[in-house]
Amino acid sequence: MSFKVAASDFDGTLFINQRVSEENLSAIRKWRAAGNKFGIVTGRAHVMLPTHLEEFGLEIDFAICENGAIIHDGNGKVIFETELPKKILLEIIKEPFVMKSMHLAFETAEKVYCANVKQNSWVLREKDKWNFPVEIIEPAQIEKLPRINQLALDFKNPDEAFSAAEMLNRDFGEHIFAQKNTHSVDIVIAGMNKAAGVENLMRICDWRGKVYVIGDESNDLPMIRKFGGFTVATAKDFVKREATKVFDSVGAMLNYCF
Repeated sequence: MSFKVAASDFDGTLFINQRVSEENLSAIRKWRAAGNKFGIVTGRAHVMLPTHLEEFGLEIDFAICENGAIIHDGNGKVIFETELPKKILLEIIKEPFVMKSMHLAFETAEKVYCANVKQNSWVLREKDKWNFPVEIIEPAQIEKLPRINQLALDFKNPDEAFSAAEMLNRDFGEHIFAQKNTHSVDIVIAGMNKAAGVENLMRICDWRGKVYVIGDESNDLPMIRKFGGFTVATAKDFVKREATKVFDSVGAMLNYCF
């Protein structure tokens, strides 16, 4: 099946200042009405998305979540899923620098399980505001959890996050890939990232059309590089340097590529 496929990062790219603009929504509706596909590619777990989609009336054809570790179709059904080895996770969470994280968020298809949650954890703020399913657990309980797709950490500042990602990749890189996302660190299986997520989507769905991607952060760089992708005007300079073109919005990108 051949048509155009657009994949947009969510936070900071499509979802800005706690909203999806009418300009973006209008462009997405026009894009999809022409028979093209539009979806989200995000570091978030899927359970964090439905409330936002409903609030803004945003219809999508797919959601590549947790930096490619799990893919959902437009109805939320899982069509691809990976698993982090729990033995490795138990080793990771013993590291002193990991224990400085504001939380240990073990993300699965149905729920986010949080351990070692500190007062300033964004997971608790998001849970209270957007009412997505979170369960507080003890770290040792992860052995009994469902398939864990991603472990998300959160630090006081981007420098701490960068250092943590570097150390995780140095010590556990045979099994996992850790990537900084502002002040967070997202950990998935080795070889997984947003670019691999988009490639897996295209293969599983047997889609052969032109792919357009847009994002604004360091975890978007793999797909920007792979697909000659775009960024938004509010992105950091290091992302703009890698992008083929800079747009004021996702809607502007869709209109340009229509």
